[in-house]
Amino acid sequence: MSQQLAEIQMTKEEAEAFHREGNRLDQLLKASDKFVRTWVEPPVPGSAMDNASKADLRETYDIAYSLIFAAEDHLRTILLIMKTGPLPGFALYTLLRPPAEAALRCRDVVIPGLTDTQRLARGMNERLDNLKEQLKVDREVDPVKAQQHFDARVANLEVRAHANGITPLRKSPAHPVHAFDEPQKTDLDLFALHLPGGAGSTTYRVLSAYLHSKPWVWVRRDRAQPSSDPKMALVATELNVVVFVSILNAILDIHDTNIGYWLNLAGYPTSVWMDAKKGPAA
Repeated sequence: MSQQLAEIQMTKEEAEAFHREGNRLDQLLKASDKFVRTWVEPPVPGSAMDNASKADLRETYDIAYSLIFAAEDHLRTILLIMKTGPLPGFALYTLLRPPAEAALRCRDVVIPGLTDTQRLARGMNERLDNLKEQLKVDREVDPVKAQQHFDARVANLEVRAHANGITPLRKSPAHPVHAFDEPQKTDLDLFALHLPGGAGSTTYRVLSAYLHSKPWVWVRRDRAQPSSDPKMALVATELNVVVFVSILNAILDIHDTNIGYWLNLAGYPTSVWMDAKKGPAA
């Protein structure tokens, strides 16, 4: 297995698809950098985001934007590699997993059709999940202080939930709160729910395999070639352009639409985001 990055010889169709997605990503990031945050400071009066801000309930919208920002930080790195090369065999998939997770978690809180109460509850579930993960780290330093902080923040969330008609969920009255309004979704749940065509769970497992360097995902019989040794096969490790581009396209679809939904919640019609992506030459 060579340690050198391969200079991939793409077919015409592969090259066109690769450059198409790269140009789309470039356009998305430029439009987002220029418009997305500035347009909602402040949001349109009377919009869902404006009403939540005035009621001191804006946290879900801020979580959504933080996920948009996190997704774009990784996507920007992917774009840089796509522009400059050479293309790594595995690392682009690894870089794609975090923005995929961020985009899907964002989708779950900005998706249309939720009531204000449901959206707030999903934001609380996101906060609760983060508190649980923070506790795992902080208790290694000071377990007592970490637990006190966790208990205080969860208690505060529970008070806010009751004040806004949201039900804290417990396995029993003696158990701590484990979710608000609805069970928390796992990353696998979100991939399966929000990626189209039933491909979500497969996409999750493929990206997970690359992220954790599991050989099964690249040591595949369909990419193996015979060698001079009948007991050995040569396995291609260069980037599978078709697979990468298809996953990138699906994640960009989610991210692109998320921004439109987020701006809708700030009071802007979908056409505003569509026009922004066209750039000054439109």
